[in-house]
Amino acid sequence: QLVVDTASKYAHRAGINNLKDEDLYRPAVSIQIGSEYLAELSRLFPNLPEAVIASYNGGEDNVARWLKRSGHHDGGIFASEVGFSETKGYVFKVMANYRAYRQLYDEKLMRK
Repeated sequence: QLVVDTASKYAHRAGINNLKDEDLYRPAVSIQIGSEYLAELSRLFPNLPEAVIASYNGGEDNVARWLKRSGHHDGGIFASEVGFSETKGYVFKVMANYRAYRQLYDEKLMRK
């Protein structure tokens, strides 16, 4: 899910011209633009997936402020400083799912 302003900003990078609001309801378009956006967030906050997730949900400017306030680049410490309860919950939920899937698939890969 992307808001129109964000989608418009990253559509061209994704090779999509003349983006219309209704295009965001097409998975192929939304995934392509969302991938560009997440790649940019990953460049802004390298090696800090919690900040990438928080940025996606709460905005890059807010995350920069929370990082500065926390004084840490440790994901767990940063996540506790997130100022929006919805975004904080989103970060914890996504990271919990990430760890669960990683454990599941790491175990399957080790068996092969």
